[in-house]
Amino acid sequence: MDDVKQRHLVINGWFWGMKTTGTGQYLHGLLPHLLIALSGWRVTLLIPEGRPSGQATPEVTPIWSESPPFRCRVVKVPMPAWAQRGPRRFKLAWEQFVFPWWCEKLEADVAFVPYWGSPLISWCPVVVTIHDLIPVLLSEYATKWSAHLYTWLVSHSARRADRVLAVSVATARDIIAVLRIPLRRIIISYEGLPAGLEPVTDSAELARVRRHYDLPDRYLLYLGGFDPRKNVPLLLKAYAHARTLRPDLPPLVIAGQLPPPGADWFTDPRPLIARWGLGESVRILGFVPDADKAALYTMADLFLFPSRYEGFGLPPLEAMACGTPALVAKTAGALAEVTDRVVPPVADYQPETWAHALLGVLDNPPDPAALRAQAARFRWDEAAAKTAEAIYEAIGEPKPGR
Repeated sequence: MDDVKQRHLVINGWFWGMKTTGTGQYLHGLLPHLLIALSGWRVTLLIPEGRPSGQATPEVTPIWSESPPFRCRVVKVPMPAWAQRGPRRFKLAWEQFVFPWWCEKLEADVAFVPYWGSPLISWCPVVVTIHDLIPVLLSEYATKWSAHLYTWLVSHSARRADRVLAVSVATARDIIAVLRIPLRRIIISYEGLPAGLEPVTDSAELARVRRHYDLPDRYLLYLGGFDPRKNVPLLLKAYAHARTLRPDLPPLVIAGQLPPPGADWFTDPRPLIARWGLGESVRILGFVPDADKAALYTMADLFLFPSRYEGFGLPPLEAMACGTPALVAKTAGALAEVTDRVVPPVADYQPETWAHALLGVLDNPPDPAALRAQAARFRWDEAAAKTAEAIYEAIGEPKPGR
């Protein structure tokens, strides 16, 4: 056994340090548990150096798992001069040339790309995670020729990958239907729940968050982005209609980083609030740090998330983990799958339907224990076990212990 070569996994660390992005959260949540699941492997995380101006520079710190023997080496990789001519060229050069070249140089047994951006040509087997197919399914997210070209490229590279991880059954269905990748090469691996997402019982902490954001005693909550698929105008219309049915409805609190001035593609809720006369009944919080999220969820009566499409859907899961019901749409990708109908999903995207649905949940709230139990099903150690399974399948070996 001493002569057996130690297997080597090399990971594309493009999103390392970007904890405000969904893919960054995925990589940070998965990696410590993956080190345990692949305890006999060497693991290297590759990160590009010298990102163009305007791109986030990731933090580079030692990485380790809950059990100290399992460590990950971080290697910062220099980029060629020709890659510095703009952020798109930089990212393309990293994914299609530099990362696979370094996988060969480091004699990787498997290359793992934790987002939809695997190399078209690779020296070693490739495992790629696909979180969603937004650029294909929602045309407004890929209008430029460069976006169409990039989508074409990563679609073909995914077809060449040895194994594809899908973060939900809904995403797996999309991959089969749109990318024509056979089911035998797809493994469903749900994302995990972030650490610390549970009901806050410390009255001092609840009071601190309530005071910091000037929160009312009762409120409904939205926490998320403001791009078109998030459906913020529908959220406000539904809330306005619900207020006509129940004038004493608690205020609506909207949290999340607001779009910059002049960013017409995004929805700025403030003009809509003024136009529809919602005034003081809607509160805008702006960006909320992770440290305040659990308390914000805990104190809410209901979490509203009318997104048109999600490959997984973390915010509703976070709300449920804190014992707060989450209202989602029935046809919004993986959302009804993740919430598992503990709260009946909304059948369509009509403001009147959403208004009646939210009032129904307020009148008949589900058991908080059932919400927390559903959220607890999504664990990073299980995601890591599925990822390890995909990695072993990519090299044609049975996973130890199976």
